[in-house]
Amino acid sequence: MVKQKHFRLPEDVLAMINNRDKEIYPTENVYITEAVRNFFKKEETENVMDELEDIQDKLDRIEKKLEEDASKKNISFSSDAEKKELYGKPDFLK
Repeated sequence: MVKQKHFRLPEDVLAMINNRDKEIYPTENVYITEAVRNFFKKEETENVMDELEDIQDKLDRIEKKLEEDASKKNISFSSDAEKKELYGKPDFLK
C-alpha cells in the first residue's frame, strides 16, 4: 500500500531529482525509492567490507607468525608455492 508523505528538500537535492535519467526513473517517486533502497544496500556492503578487512588483518598476522616460527626452525622459502605447500590448503579448499 502506498502512503503519501511530503518532504521539504534543499534546492541542490531537488536539482538532482529533476536532473535524473528520466528513461530509467520516469517519476520522482521511482527515483527517490531506488535511492533510499540503494542507500541501505550500500551500508550493508560497507559493513561486509569492514568485516572482510578485519579477517584479512587476522590472516596477515597469522601468516607473519607462521613465517616467524618457520624462521626460528631455520626453514627458508624460495617461493610462495613452497609456503602454500608447507601451510597446506584450508579445509574449505580440500
